[in-house]
Amino acid sequence: MSVDPKAADRDGRIDANLGAIERHLAECVDLAGRGRDAFLGTDFVNRYAALAALIQIGNAAKDLPDTFRAAHPAVRWRALMGTRDKIGHIYGDSIDWHTLWNTVENDVPVDLAAVQRILTERG
Repeated sequence: MSVDPKAADRDGRIDANLGAIERHLAECVDLAGRGRDAFLGTDFVNRYAALAALIQIGNAAKDLPDTFRAAHPAVRWRALMGTRDKIGHIYGDSIDWHTLWNTVENDVPVDLAAVQRILTERG
């Protein structure tokens, strides 16, 4: 049986991807800590920072091997990847910033804690 070189490459990037996911999730938690008004107010910087971080999170999650994601179901991998797909392909002014705020405020901290547990287990 031959080894798929792409799968081996993905296996070799697990730690780098987990590190990126943790870093960007933490950035989102930081943005949420600034408050709803800072996120949804007239200054767009926090919204676009969260948007960029969520896209990077989804990209890194997609690069993890399927078997790795399946072995760590505490992280909402499908939601992270789906969020990336959804916000990465919205054009114009149709982003629902209130939904994005709810994700950053409520869902991201749970995923961050789960990723941090994985990183601790991996040493």
